[in-house]
Amino acid sequence: MNCTYHTKNQISMICRAPHKCSQRRKLCCECQEEHGVDSKFIVSIKKFQEMVIKKLNESQLGETSKLTEKKMIIKNFLSQTQSKLKKNFEELSELIIQIFDMIQQEKMSCKGLMNQNANLAEASYTDLDKLVSIVDGQTENDWSAQEKSCMMEMDTLKNWRDQEIESFFQKSKERIKNFHNQSKLGLYQQPDIKIIHNKESVQVQEQKECLYKIFSQIKDIDESKFNAFFAMLRKQKISNIFGYLSKAENQKHLENFGINNIKKIMNVLEKILHHEFNNLNYSTQSFEQTKQDLIEKIKKDKQIILLLIQLVKLTAIDNQFIQSGSNSLHLLIAMKIDLTNQNFENIKIQNISLYGGTFVRCNLNGSEFKNVDINGINLNGAQLFNCKWVEVQLDELYMLQGHNSSVNQVCISASGLTLASCSNDSSILLWDILKGEQIAKLDDHSDCVSSVCFSPDGTTLASGSADKTIRLWDAKTGSQKVKIFGHNEQVSSVCFSPDSSTIASGSADKTIRLWNPKTGQQNNQFQGHSEKVSSLCFSSDGKILASGSVDQTICLWNVTGQLKIKLEGHDKAVLSIGFSPDSTKLVSGSADKTIRLWDVKTGQKKAILSGHQYEVFSVCFSPDGTTLASGGSDNSIRLWDVEKEQFQTQFDGHSKAVLSICFSPNGSTLISGSEDKSIRLWVVKKVQKAQLESHNGLIKSICISPDGITLASCGQDSSIILWDMKTGQQKAKLDSHSSEVLSICFAPNGISLASGSKDKTIRLFDLDQKQQTAKIVLNSEVLSVSFSPDSTTLAVACKDSSISLWDVKKEQQKIKLEGDSYVCFSPDGTKLAFGGKNKCIQFLDVRRGKLTFSLKSGGSEKQVCFSPNGTILASCGFNNTIRIWDVEIQYQKAKLEGHSNEVLSICFSADGTILASGSIDKSILLWDVKTRQQKFKLEGHTEQVSSVCFSPDSSILASSSEDLSIRLWDIKTSSQKNEIDGHTDDVNSVCFSPDFNFLASCSNDESIRLFDVKGGQLKFKFNAQSGLVQAVCFSSDSTTIASANADKSIGLWDLQTGQQKAKLEGHRRKVLTVCFSPDCNTLASGSEDNQIHLWDVKKRQQIAKLDGHSEWVSSVCFSPDGTILASGSGDYSIRLWDVNKRQFKTKLNGHSEWVSSVNFSPDGVTLASGSADKSICLWEVNTGKQKAKIEGHHKEVLTVCFSPDGTILASGSKDNSIRLWDVKTRQQKTLLDGHYHWVQSVCFSLNGITLASGGADKSICLWDVQTGYLKVRLDSNLNHSQSISLSPDGQTLASGNGDESINLWDIKTGYKIDPFSKCYEDLLAQFKTPIFQQNLLPECVTSHLNILLISKQALFQVSGALILEGQIENQSGISLKKLLKQKGGFFLDNSSGQQQTKEKENCIIQ
Repeated sequence: MNCTYHTKNQISMICRAPHKCSQRRKLCCECQEEHGVDSKFIVSIKKFQEMVIKKLNESQLGETSKLTEKKMIIKNFLSQTQSKLKKNFEELSELIIQIFDMIQQEKMSCKGLMNQNANLAEASYTDLDKLVSIVDGQTENDWSAQEKSCMMEMDTLKNWRDQEIESFFQKSKERIKNFHNQSKLGLYQQPDIKIIHNKESVQVQEQKECLYKIFSQIKDIDESKFNAFFAMLRKQKISNIFGYLSKAENQKHLENFGINNIKKIMNVLEKILHHEFNNLNYSTQSFEQTKQDLIEKIKKDKQIILLLIQLVKLTAIDNQFIQSGSNSLHLLIAMKIDLTNQNFENIKIQNISLYGGTFVRCNLNGSEFKNVDINGINLNGAQLFNCKWVEVQLDELYMLQGHNSSVNQVCISASGLTLASCSNDSSILLWDILKGEQIAKLDDHSDCVSSVCFSPDGTTLASGSADKTIRLWDAKTGSQKVKIFGHNEQVSSVCFSPDSSTIASGSADKTIRLWNPKTGQQNNQFQGHSEKVSSLCFSSDGKILASGSVDQTICLWNVTGQLKIKLEGHDKAVLSIGFSPDSTKLVSGSADKTIRLWDVKTGQKKAILSGHQYEVFSVCFSPDGTTLASGGSDNSIRLWDVEKEQFQTQFDGHSKAVLSICFSPNGSTLISGSEDKSIRLWVVKKVQKAQLESHNGLIKSICISPDGITLASCGQDSSIILWDMKTGQQKAKLDSHSSEVLSICFAPNGISLASGSKDKTIRLFDLDQKQQTAKIVLNSEVLSVSFSPDSTTLAVACKDSSISLWDVKKEQQKIKLEGDSYVCFSPDGTKLAFGGKNKCIQFLDVRRGKLTFSLKSGGSEKQVCFSPNGTILASCGFNNTIRIWDVEIQYQKAKLEGHSNEVLSICFSADGTILASGSIDKSILLWDVKTRQQKFKLEGHTEQVSSVCFSPDSSILASSSEDLSIRLWDIKTSSQKNEIDGHTDDVNSVCFSPDFNFLASCSNDESIRLFDVKGGQLKFKFNAQSGLVQAVCFSSDSTTIASANADKSIGLWDLQTGQQKAKLEGHRRKVLTVCFSPDCNTLASGSEDNQIHLWDVKKRQQIAKLDGHSEWVSSVCFSPDGTILASGSGDYSIRLWDVNKRQFKTKLNGHSEWVSSVNFSPDGVTLASGSADKSICLWEVNTGKQKAKIEGHHKEVLTVCFSPDGTILASGSKDNSIRLWDVKTRQQKTLLDGHYHWVQSVCFSLNGITLASGGADKSICLWDVQTGYLKVRLDSNLNHSQSISLSPDGQTLASGNGDESINLWDIKTGYKIDPFSKCYEDLLAQFKTPIFQQNLLPECVTSHLNILLISKQALFQVSGALILEGQIENQSGISLKKLLKQKGGFFLDNSSGQQQTKEKENCIIQ
């Protein structure tokens, strides 16, 4: 007989473990591995059969003489009393005889079990259970106890006989009846079993009591006592409820709950325990009708719902109820029961679907999920501390958004690292798959782009467009290489040959053309279709080209142009075709809703796959040819088994038609493009894990570049790796050394990197080219290298006890001394500290080349480090301590003790106030240099910390360890640094609110963000969902933000609720600028339609339209009294308008390029304007005369703004700088350099102390106006803000973005702000609480949970979830923590494992 669970395997084993066997005691070889019980309980069928026979023989079940003897004694006894009993004798006699007969019958029936079950593989679960009991001796014990009990009853009857005949009769009859009813003799009665034989499996269903009736038995129990009972079980962590209640001492404690209540509860739990509800997955399709019938009965029953909740919580303590608890949770979700704020701590859920479940603010700490479908669940604000979620089903990996219209096609490069997508918005976007980020936009086409295709060699990207052209692009640079003309209609499909030597194109002009991609010359032209050619595909050998057409046919051509075969069968247009990897099959998708498989050799149809409800737009084989994917107009993606020609599974998520699909090169990921403008990545199957290119051995040293952008690491594997400090992505790997690299150092000028190695060489690398520029060969291993502050000299320490100085430019040795293993220049470059030969720290006067003095350290040092001012030297070494030396007086000032093992590395912060140390004890300590006290201890590394290094601004500490990891720490919070949710494109505008409480910013990421200045947190993110947000502006009462949107609308947003109050529509093109009047009653807007509109804010109606400009209106600004409106335009002019009369007043001419920005002085007397002609003009408002022209910027001036007192004018430019000008003298006061790209918006705070700036480098900067220092950088590292606006009180900044969102920022702190940082320490203090009855998320965070992620679909959400350590992996073993983090989950440690996640991601894509 075959196994029920592994149908191809024979049953060969019997489980005799004392438990309720999930495999029904019959095991195959695979069951044995999965069963999870001690192997001593698993025996072969043959051996088990022998054990049963042996035990039955030993028990002498055939021997009945003793029973007969006893029976006769009782019969004689009854005969003597016959005269007294009379009428009742027969009844009593019959009852007693039945008892003995039943005992004998039961013994005989057990002996006959072996005869009935000669083939134990065919035996029922019940029979096997009985036989196991016989083998274990339990059955024999039960029989003996029953016989003994019966004889005792008979002896009692004798004693009663002479006392009271009538009383004797009544009592004996009652006792025997009671014994008869309560006997365990009915235990072995075989239940009614229904066996259903299927094609490949056998389903065994035991007919049990109706589940609804079981649940209903709980109804009469007092709710408070019901809850209290289960709370008691959880509090005492009762792991076996039935075992606990079987003990008399425990029963005494239950009187408060009511004995009857306890009996009812236990009766219900026992029935559930043995019901299929506790064994089978009720979320499967086979239980759908049963489940719906049950839900209909219980959905309004409060008591049953309460029972289901308790069953879920019961899984936390009693593993017997895991499946029934899992099914209960599924039912609660199906009934849409409110589960928010529930305490589900430590629950264990398995083998179930929780699709669409809402667990907002639930405590899921310590929960264990296995094989659970979590698609579509809402975990916003939930606690996820130390969870263990494995094999969870979650289809989603990423969603990429960037197109403004339908995504017509997606194509992944052969490396699996780059994705190309094309759209009806006339653009092509290139994406970094590992980062999930857009890396380029190609927008030279003048009409919708229909098709894109990478060349197999990865060098070229081809695109076909409705503009009738084919364009070839450099895949690396994104530059256009060739533009091909030839087709007379839309180019609908492009495809490279396997050797990249030919590109084929199909067109609406009904032709197919072959082109030389290098020259753009046409090689051939095929004609054979009578309608548009919709799809093309080359065979793997490049000998056959297939074409699909709207004429319902598919043509197979050889590359010379000869038509080989025409395939006919579809009833409507063929929309997509594709060859199998071996080119023996061809698949086609059609508007007739079908997919067809064709034999390429014979041209015969092999199969028709039906399932899509509407047109099939795209079909694609997996790289191994076993799976077929299809996308259609029904918004779904379907996967098909090619061999079985059967449907496998379906992915739902797109809200409109799926137009294109493609597999990653390893087939583990499927990528889809849709009419809904999005691109999605889906998990297809488990693949062998691979790792990113990284260090393969211990990391010896790390160093941060002077600009803080790059981290370098060197290691035992002979390599040097350059990392992006913000993203953690590998930028380059330098493999020049032939042995272990021991030391690296960036040149202070940021141009070079030096390295020293065990291969006895020093190497210099150009950081721009990522190439070696010099190699210096020495006689010994290089232990340490250090650049002088001017980058001209390199100090080197070697293993042969030599110290040398080298001229970097000439590559010549300048000085050689005797010394030890370390070198370090003073900040001014005048001194070199190194290990001296006499166990001391030696100092060299670098200019004179002479030794000056030494510090007696005992020779235990491994590293020394100067403080930034050069007056203090720190040293560390073998004695577990750090020594602080005063260099000027040459004296030890302090000894820092705290590490429990050798200190390997030390580093000062940029301001010299903090000293960081890393040790063999795996910890990093931060010391207060002034007080010499330990401030913080950073723990996370699992092996010794080999190197520590501060970023130039000291906000980040980098550490490397022998655990092969590099970690970045946010020193201001003393926590491992977490990536924050910021803008994902250029910052276009910033603006303070009038009360200075908020800072607003807007960006090309189509968002506006609002920051609370006092609270230190992101307050709101407004998703405009209307394209790029060009500008934002606060109303003077700080209640409303206006946003200028690329979808031709203006948004009005409520600052209290974060909700959009109104959407003003009237412009015909993109709105570029908005401005509130001082009284908040009027809003002015300027647009690409060359018009200015005035709006009544309260009525939300347009009240005027001002025409006059001949080009776009880039900026509008009200005068302080609200009577005049100024506007700047692309027609090079500035116009002044009378607001009351709504008439044109004056035109100001003076700029020679378009006017980007206008701003009134606080007194309304002067107007400033910035222009693309690189100048700023000051105008007298009353006369319209130009007062001054200020020049200084090297490129276009994009924004201007007066300080509140009117004495300073700020300007931002495409030259990446901000300049502060003295309005009176017209001279430049300060140059602010901090942005890496265009500065697009500047705004003063109300008190004039702070200036906010937003730029195309994706950051918002806050500056101290008086000192020119950068105070705060709100740096998302993702995208840019179009406009920023400060609240009137200067506390909050709002930013409008290109991701259709508006962000609100808190500007008080001087570093990146995470929304949860305000309450961070409080949360940490509460982590140790044993059981959380309520959610820990503070109200300031939880109130915003739903604002950050709004979706019409059941999407997987984790916004605001607190996540601490634990394990969360999908069925492929891929960590989902990065996805949780991207979706707004807040990690309270570094368990998001950026590098580890990326290693696993790499194996997904490649």
